[in-house]
Amino acid sequence: MKHFFHFLFHLFLVLVILIPILYCVHSFEAQKNNVYVSVYSISMFTVLSLLLYLFLYKSVKSPNKQLFISITLMNMLIKMTCSIVLLLIYKANYHPVNGKFIIPFLLVYLFFTIFETYFMVNLADQKQN
Repeated sequence: MKHFFHFLFHLFLVLVILIPILYCVHSFEAQKNNVYVSVYSISMFTVLSLLLYLFLYKSVKSPNKQLFISITLMNMLIKMTCSIVLLLIYKANYHPVNGKFIIPFLLVYLFFTIFETYFMVNLADQKQN
């Protein structure tokens, strides 16, 4: 349980840093109408990160040594697929005037990728111990 609270604390830190940055990005005229892409992206990546943590934490306890790597690779595939679907649905529903709506999404993607890499490395270290 201690590891889960550690994970949640770092997730909270990511959100505390990311949300003000996105607020600044959306203060620009070209980004004012793209707030929902940030909200949807943060929501999607938060859920995916929580699920990833739960699956990886269980894989640490598993005797199958390849399970951790398999889950990590599956996460990459799921994350890319969900990202494409999210952006296509957003574009179809909100009809942004240009492609700049992807900038907030890319920021969220970057922050969550760094965060996931951090906690996956910590879990991998735990698996070795």
